Amino acid sequence: MRFDVLGPLTVTTTEGAPVRVPDRKVRALLAHLLVHEGRAVSTDRLIDALWGENLPANPGNTLQTRVSQLRRVLADAEPGGKDLVVTQAPGYLLRDGAADVAAFRDLTARAREGTDARTRVALLTEALGLWRGQPYADVAEEPFARAVISRLDEERLTALEDRAEAQVELGEHDVARLAQLVAEHPFRERLRACHMHALYRSGRHSEALDTYHDLRKRLADELGLDPGPELEALHQAILTRDPAVSPTGTTNLPAGLTPLVGRDALVDGLLDRLTHSRLVTLTGPGGVGKTSAALETARRVQENAWLVELASLPARASAARVEAAVAEVADVTSGPVLLVLDNCEHVVDAAAAVAERLLRAAPRLRVLATSREPLGIFGEQTLPVPPLDLPPGEATADYSAVRLFAERAAVEVTPGNAAAIGEICRRLDGLPLALELAATRVHGLGVHELAARLDDRFRMLTTRQQTLHAVISWSWDLLTPVERTVLSRLSLHMDAFTLAAAEAVCASGEIPGHDVADALARLVDRSLVVRLEGMARYRLLETVRAFCLERLAPEIEETRSRYAAYYQGLSQRSEPRLYGYGELFSHVGAIYRQGPVEAPRPEISGAVQHAVSADGTPIAFQQWGEGPPVVLVANTMNDRRALAPLARRLARSFTAIVYDRRGRGGSGDTPPYAVEREIEDLAAVAGRFGGPVAGFGVTSGAVLLAEAAARGVPFGRLVLVEPPLILPGTREPVPADMIGRLDRLIAEGRRGDAVELFLTLNVQMAPEVLAPMRSAPRWQELEAVAHTIRYDLALLGDYGLPGRWATEIVQPVLVLAGEVSLAWRRATAEAVAALLPAARLLTMSGQPHDPHPDLLAPILEEFLLE
Repeated sequence: MRFDVLGPLTVTTTEGAPVRVPDRKVRALLAHLLVHEGRAVSTDRLIDALWGENLPANPGNTLQTRVSQLRRVLADAEPGGKDLVVTQAPGYLLRDGAADVAAFRDLTARAREGTDARTRVALLTEALGLWRGQPYADVAEEPFARAVISRLDEERLTALEDRAEAQVELGEHDVARLAQLVAEHPFRERLRACHMHALYRSGRHSEALDTYHDLRKRLADELGLDPGPELEALHQAILTRDPAVSPTGTTNLPAGLTPLVGRDALVDGLLDRLTHSRLVTLTGPGGVGKTSAALETARRVQENAWLVELASLPARASAARVEAAVAEVADVTSGPVLLVLDNCEHVVDAAAAVAERLLRAAPRLRVLATSREPLGIFGEQTLPVPPLDLPPGEATADYSAVRLFAERAAVEVTPGNAAAIGEICRRLDGLPLALELAATRVHGLGVHELAARLDDRFRMLTTRQQTLHAVISWSWDLLTPVERTVLSRLSLHMDAFTLAAAEAVCASGEIPGHDVADALARLVDRSLVVRLEGMARYRLLETVRAFCLERLAPEIEETRSRYAAYYQGLSQRSEPRLYGYGELFSHVGAIYRQGPVEAPRPEISGAVQHAVSADGTPIAFQQWGEGPPVVLVANTMNDRRALAPLARRLARSFTAIVYDRRGRGGSGDTPPYAVEREIEDLAAVAGRFGGPVAGFGVTSGAVLLAEAAARGVPFGRLVLVEPPLILPGTREPVPADMIGRLDRLIAEGRRGDAVELFLTLNVQMAPEVLAPMRSAPRWQELEAVAHTIRYDLALLGDYGLPGRWATEIVQPVLVLAGEVSLAWRRATAEAVAALLPAARLLTMSGQPHDPHPDLLAPILEEFLLE
């Protein structure tokens, strides 16, 4: 049996199973026995401790009953458990003591016996890790527990002091943690000495003196005492810069306490830049890990590297204050020096002036700065620090955000928690600080509950040392009133937005549109708005957005009205609908209404069959119904699901067949791609039904269907929906290097940009509409098959109308167009119908080219059953 008391009292079996001690008096009895650490406790003392002046009618018998209850609980938990409570004059004793207290004392004793500082740190860290909170927390107010609690607290403080001294000896001091301990225990001179050492060795000379004077004043005012001789000697050594207390070696960089996860490429790139540039500034939002990357880089430089922490300076401090902070750390003119200026954003003008002057005065100096905006001086190279890599769906160790979270939370990614961990990483934008704060909550909540509570992230992600809210608030406080207003209004955007959208939503009487553009540019510089690479798009990190939405509350309705008007106008001006992309347009509508986005795409459930193409590739297809067969061919990037609703409706009259074109779903993706192979796949599916089958093709699928018929695939009647060929003068041509541009984007991992490039240049969708679409779940599906866009572009060739179709396609053909489709699409449909000898055109009144299946199916039934 194991008893632990460094926190709430817990009991576990030898195998680690928890043991519940339900009765409050029985728990108090157990705690009292543990307090005496194996010594017998008299019945009188136990009675007094349990009942005080409120004695029961028969105290002796009642105590005996409680002892019996305790024995029964322990006996039920483990064989022989009842024997742990021993009757021994003048009362009772517990044979086993508190296991965690024994382990703590053993580890601290071993640490004090050792001489190696690193061993001492390791042992003391292990010992302190046994503490779960206040000892005997559930009986802390009981008089019998107070003395032992005080004794244990003193032992813990001594261990903290021992560890702090060993860390200072190693140069691994944590200034922030020591500052917290000093604030909690202001009269502990050993802690104060460690704090002074750490500040001085970090180059914060004046702060080291300040903390000494703080203690001296407290002692004099409250206790009438002076600091002890050891602390006074340290104060004098710091005053005179005695080499005995100066930083060892040629650096004041703190040692890394934990491995830097997911930043190897960033650090390597930073080292390379520092060989060619004398000033490099790491930029990025608060919590993204700029300081960690800078320190790791500086440690690898292996020369005079000095850290100047500017966070403690007041906002907009003068250049003289910044220069004094540098002077306290090192003489930057003495040989090759790397100076790390950390947290420059609130003194950016002063830091820029000092960096420029020092770089001119010291030719062998290099400066590595961290700031939420660039310093903006000549010769500066800026390197944005991106968030960690994010999983698009379930978490795997391939993504650095997942590795960091799992390592800090000490959890293993499993099929049962992968979805929750992936959601946590995405909703925290891959920010290392947010992930580390979240990891501290896993022990108490678990990953699923944590993921469910992230809407309240600013309360959840808080520690005694820092809060996520404070990190964002720091940046907010540095903004001008116009920048704050613009940023808060931008927070209505759930994902990407364009400059035009920003101006429409943020501009009002007091802020004209051109001021919005200027403010947006400054917010990008200050790392509060992200400019998406390769696109004229912007977005807010979700954490920044949540903070700013709180500030928007006084004017949220007025801003939402402008927001809704803009996006509703966009949805009305865009391409009405496209086959397979309806969910994206629904997403835009949901955004401007600030309502829920579309439901998940329904699964299809037709019977699954297989055909084998001429090259041996298996082609999966599904079919519904009985009757004459009709094969439905989808357009670019769409799979079987796009045409499943129509197939189900046609099943009343036909055997409706849908399949995934090469590269989609279960059809495989066997390079090299050629138009001939697409036609072979289509012929294999159609050939499964013996004899001519009807064909229905949508846009690029219509071109494939027509080309297959022209090359002799035995189709009967054909229905072609708006083949996307381009007649001269009807619209801008597609760039000749389109396939190459797509391939380059996909090779760079920018699949979303590849999809957007296609929809912008080929389909002619407005960029303003595409920006919010990128947050739709359907967009991720399109990204997954972005590499197949080139297949359709190869099929379309030069986008011209193939004149040979006039003699090669002799089947009856119905060409469909939507009355509300774009003009160039309707023009092409008319031209195709005029070219084919047995074709006729039907323009669907008041409809886009993908009307509801209940409207489209009767048109097909009438034509195909003639």
